[in-house]
Amino acid sequence: MAKRALGRFEATLKQVTAQRDETRMLLDRLTVRAPRTGTVLQVNIRAGEYALTMGATEPLMLVGDTQRLQVRADVDEVNAPLVRPNRPGVAYLKGDTTHPIPLTFVRIEPYIVPKRALTGDNSERVDTRVLQVIYRFDPPPFPIYAGQQVDVFIDREEPVSPTESPR
Repeated sequence: MAKRALGRFEATLKQVTAQRDETRMLLDRLTVRAPRTGTVLQVNIRAGEYALTMGATEPLMLVGDTQRLQVRADVDEVNAPLVRPNRPGVAYLKGDTTHPIPLTFVRIEPYIVPKRALTGDNSERVDTRVLQVIYRFDPPPFPIYAGQQVDVFIDREEPVSPTESPR
Protein backbone atom coordinates (compact mmCIF):
# COMPACT_ATOMS: atom_id res chain seq x y z
CA MET A 1 0.00 0.00 0.00
CA ALA A 2 2.87 2.36 0.77
CA LYS A 3 4.37 1.62 -2.66
CA ARG A 4 1.07 2.48 -4.34
CA ALA A 5 0.79 5.76 -2.39
CA LEU A 6 4.40 6.61 -3.23
CA GLY A 7 3.69 5.94 -6.92
CA ARG A 8 0.62 8.24 -6.81
CA PHE A 9 2.61 11.01 -5.11
CA GLU A 10 5.42 10.70 -7.67
CA ALA A 11 2.90 10.85 -10.53
CA THR A 12 1.21 13.86 -8.95
CA LEU A 13 4.62 15.51 -8.49
CA LYS A 14 5.46 14.96 -12.18
CA GLN A 15 2.08 16.36 -13.22
CA VAL A 16 2.42 19.47 -11.03
CA THR A 17 6.02 19.99 -12.22
CA ALA A 18 4.87 19.78 -15.85
CA GLN A 19 2.06 22.29 -15.16
CA ARG A 20 4.56 24.64 -13.50
CA ASP A 21 6.93 24.40 -16.48
CA GLU A 22 4.05 25.01 -18.91
CA THR A 23 2.92 28.07 -16.92
CA ARG A 24 6.50 29.43 -16.86
CA MET A 25 6.77 29.01 -20.65
CA LEU A 26 3.41 30.72 -21.17
CA LEU A 27 4.38 33.59 -18.86
CA ASP A 28 7.73 33.92 -20.65
CA ARG A 29 5.97 34.02 -24.03
CA LEU A 30 3.50 36.68 -22.87
CA THR A 31 6.07 38.90 -21.14
CA VAL A 32 7.01 42.03 -23.09
CA ARG A 33 10.74 42.74 -23.02
CA ALA A 34 12.52 45.81 -24.32
CA PRO A 35 15.31 45.16 -26.82
CA ARG A 36 17.61 47.40 -24.74
CA THR A 37 17.78 49.23 -21.44
CA GLY A 38 15.71 52.40 -21.33
CA THR A 39 12.80 54.30 -19.84
CA VAL A 40 9.17 53.76 -20.85
CA LEU A 41 8.21 57.14 -22.32
CA GLN A 42 4.69 56.34 -23.46
CA VAL A 43 2.20 53.46 -23.24
CA ASN A 44 -0.51 53.39 -25.93
CA ILE A 45 -2.16 50.10 -24.94
CA ARG A 46 -3.82 48.85 -21.79
CA ALA A 47 -4.43 45.42 -20.31
CA GLY A 48 -7.26 43.67 -22.13
CA GLU A 49 -6.98 45.71 -25.35
CA TYR A 50 -6.38 43.98 -28.65
CA ALA A 51 -2.92 44.82 -30.01
CA LEU A 52 -2.93 45.41 -33.74
CA THR A 53 0.25 44.12 -35.33
CA MET A 54 -0.45 45.26 -38.89
CA GLY A 55 -1.24 48.81 -39.92
CA ALA A 56 -0.71 50.35 -36.49
CA THR A 57 -0.13 54.09 -36.87
CA GLU A 58 1.66 54.56 -33.56
CA PRO A 59 3.82 52.23 -31.47
CA LEU A 60 2.18 50.33 -28.62
CA MET A 61 4.98 51.45 -26.29
CA LEU A 62 7.70 54.04 -26.69
CA VAL A 63 10.99 53.29 -24.92
CA GLY A 64 14.03 55.57 -24.94
CA ASP A 65 17.39 56.23 -23.34
CA THR A 66 17.05 59.36 -21.19
CA GLN A 67 20.73 59.41 -20.20
CA ARG A 68 22.19 59.84 -23.71
CA LEU A 69 20.12 62.62 -25.22
CA GLN A 70 20.04 63.68 -28.86
CA VAL A 71 18.34 66.40 -30.83
CA ARG A 72 17.38 66.29 -34.49
CA ALA A 73 17.76 69.76 -36.02
CA ASP A 74 15.77 70.54 -39.18
CA VAL A 75 17.74 72.81 -41.51
CA ASP A 76 15.74 74.35 -44.37
CA GLU A 77 16.95 73.01 -47.73
CA VAL A 78 17.87 76.57 -48.76
CA ASN A 79 20.40 76.67 -45.89
CA ALA A 80 21.58 73.05 -46.30
CA PRO A 81 24.72 74.02 -48.31
CA LEU A 82 25.89 76.09 -45.32
CA VAL A 83 25.93 73.08 -42.96
CA ARG A 84 29.32 71.47 -42.37
CA PRO A 85 30.08 68.30 -40.40
CA ASN A 86 31.66 68.51 -36.93
CA ARG A 87 30.45 72.05 -36.25
CA PRO A 88 29.28 72.60 -32.65
CA GLY A 89 25.89 73.99 -31.82
CA VAL A 90 23.80 75.27 -28.97
CA ALA A 91 20.15 74.61 -28.12
CA TYR A 92 17.66 76.56 -26.04
CA LEU A 93 14.30 75.48 -24.70
CA LYS A 94 11.51 77.23 -26.57
CA GLY A 95 11.14 80.73 -25.16
CA ASP A 96 14.10 80.44 -22.75
CA THR A 97 17.44 81.82 -23.94
CA THR A 98 18.89 81.98 -20.42
CA HIS A 99 19.90 78.31 -20.30
CA PRO A 100 22.11 77.31 -23.26
CA ILE A 101 22.58 73.59 -23.90
CA PRO A 102 25.93 72.86 -25.63
CA LEU A 103 25.58 70.40 -28.52
CA THR A 104 28.12 67.98 -29.98
CA PHE A 105 27.84 66.98 -33.63
CA VAL A 106 26.90 63.33 -34.29
CA ARG A 107 25.97 63.08 -37.97
CA ILE A 108 24.14 64.57 -40.91
CA GLU A 109 21.39 62.47 -42.46
CA PRO A 110 22.26 63.09 -46.12
CA TYR A 111 18.70 62.92 -47.43
CA ILE A 112 16.41 65.94 -47.67
CA VAL A 113 12.98 65.05 -46.24
CA PRO A 114 9.63 66.86 -46.02
CA LYS A 115 9.40 69.04 -42.92
CA ARG A 116 7.19 67.46 -40.24
CA ALA A 117 7.43 69.89 -37.32
CA LEU A 118 5.43 72.91 -38.44
CA THR A 119 5.35 76.02 -36.26
CA GLY A 120 1.83 77.11 -37.20
CA ASP A 121 3.01 80.53 -38.39
CA ASN A 122 0.78 81.89 -41.18
CA SER A 123 3.79 82.76 -43.33
CA GLU A 124 5.30 79.28 -43.03
CA ARG A 125 5.46 77.24 -46.21
CA VAL A 126 4.07 73.74 -45.77
CA ASP A 127 5.98 72.29 -48.72
CA THR A 128 9.36 72.94 -47.07
CA ARG A 129 11.99 70.23 -47.16
CA VAL A 130 14.75 69.94 -44.57
CA LEU A 131 18.18 68.45 -43.97
CA GLN A 132 18.33 66.73 -40.58
CA VAL A 133 21.44 67.19 -38.44
CA ILE A 134 21.81 65.05 -35.30
CA TYR A 135 23.51 66.41 -32.17
CA ARG A 136 24.00 64.87 -28.74
CA PHE A 137 24.11 66.59 -25.37
CA ASP A 138 24.53 65.78 -21.71
CA PRO A 139 21.43 66.08 -19.51
CA PRO A 140 21.34 69.69 -18.27
CA PRO A 141 20.78 70.58 -14.59
CA PHE A 142 17.20 71.62 -15.39
CA PRO A 143 14.37 69.35 -16.57
CA ILE A 144 14.22 68.49 -20.26
CA TYR A 145 12.01 65.80 -21.77
CA ALA A 146 12.17 63.47 -24.75
CA GLY A 147 10.24 64.96 -27.65
CA GLN A 148 10.51 68.52 -26.32
CA GLN A 149 11.15 71.09 -29.04
CA VAL A 150 14.20 73.31 -28.78
CA ASP A 151 15.69 76.11 -30.85
CA VAL A 152 19.03 75.01 -32.32
CA PHE A 153 21.80 77.28 -33.52
CA ILE A 154 24.67 75.71 -35.48
CA ASP A 155 28.06 77.43 -35.62
CA ARG A 156 29.34 77.87 -39.13
CA GLU A 157 32.66 78.95 -40.50
CA GLU A 158 32.84 82.47 -41.78
CA PRO A 159 32.45 82.46 -45.55
CA VAL A 160 35.56 83.30 -47.54
CA SER A 161 35.01 86.23 -49.86
CA PRO A 162 35.92 85.68 -53.54
CA THR A 163 38.73 88.27 -53.33
CA GLU A 164 40.37 86.61 -50.33
CA SER A 165 42.37 83.46 -50.73
CA PRO A 166 42.12 80.78 -48.06
CA ARG A 167 45.13 80.61 -45.78
